Amino acid sequence: MKRRLLLPLMLLALALTACASKPAVPTAADFEVQPGEYRYQDSDGFFVETEKGNYRLEPLLDFLVRFAEPGSHDFYVLCNKPDCGHGDANCNAYAGFALGYFNQHLYGVQDNGTDFVLVRMNMDGTGHTEIARLPEQTALDGRKQLGGSYFFDNGYLIYLAMPISSGGPDYAMAIYKIQLETGEITRLFQEDIPVHTDWPSVGVSISNGYLYFPMFNGETGSVTYAEGNLETGRIEHIFEDWNQSNSPMVNFDNVLHYHRVGVGLCEYDKATGTETVKVPTDCSLALPQYTKDYIIVRTSDDDADTHRTIYAYDRNYHLLGQMELEPYGVKFPSLQYVTANAIYFTSGGKLISYIDPHHLDRLELIQMVDPTVRSHG
Repeated sequence: MKRRLLLPLMLLALALTACASKPAVPTAADFEVQPGEYRYQDSDGFFVETEKGNYRLEPLLDFLVRFAEPGSHDFYVLCNKPDCGHGDANCNAYAGFALGYFNQHLYGVQDNGTDFVLVRMNMDGTGHTEIARLPEQTALDGRKQLGGSYFFDNGYLIYLAMPISSGGPDYAMAIYKIQLETGEITRLFQEDIPVHTDWPSVGVSISNGYLYFPMFNGETGSVTYAEGNLETGRIEHIFEDWNQSNSPMVNFDNVLHYHRVGVGLCEYDKATGTETVKVPTDCSLALPQYTKDYIIVRTSDDDADTHRTIYAYDRNYHLLGQMELEPYGVKFPSLQYVTANAIYFTSGGKLISYIDPHHLDRLELIQMVDPTVRSHG
């Protein structure tokens, strides 16, 4: 969930100090990674993984892009402006509320004071260019609503807008796709989303050309789960009576992977309409992340959330390793990004530790240096 944040909170979070060591940030001129050769954004975490290095954004922290060289876990603010305080939209690293990659450029969503806008920038953070203004939701009294959830997929920004439920009798969630290079805007699923459907702040995922999202009925409180085709703009399947604690779905070769509360890790074959339980569980919550080679699962083993465990499986659901998580301060760290180089954990928006994915048979949390004290420039 990426909500609109207030400027004072942003300024408070930007207590950054300069660091003399600078990574070799790639520029647009030497950037060779083509679309598809990076970690797809299957959930709402903004992490771009490329052969030239990794980029990440945590809007709840400070709206700034951070960069790490290939193989490194040290992330630096993506700004080389002399004496830049990294405190406003003039900073090269300022991306706003979202981060994506396509065709040798980074993309962000920013608030320009009156609108939310899609912005393109070079791989070194320079050359910010406005591409499109995001559609706004307007109530009957003229009141406007901006913000929502943002996903980047195959050259498009997928934008789930927060509706104004008090705007009229026929309000419904609005979903758009915006072409990154042209700014062309298309509304999706308009014929298929029923009225009184509220914006889903959680449970959304995107993969293999499909968007998966819960549809909350603001009148009845019921929840269904939708599979929407991003190319045709139509919803192809509805899962009825969806538990809000079920995990988001991921699509691999038209087989859907997810965790169903009280049941376990499941697969749903779209061709046959058959659900198969692969790993039975009775935990109160499980959040799996899938790659082509393995599955990482973080569970909450009781309703009070006092016991969390990390499990690593191969794609055939053979258990490779497991580890109990320890609290970081008063809270447990969150499983955030699963990449080829590291399985990252965060607390309060900061990267705090990681697991080496090359040693899943002996899981170990490796502590990181606080990334907020590092700056490129």
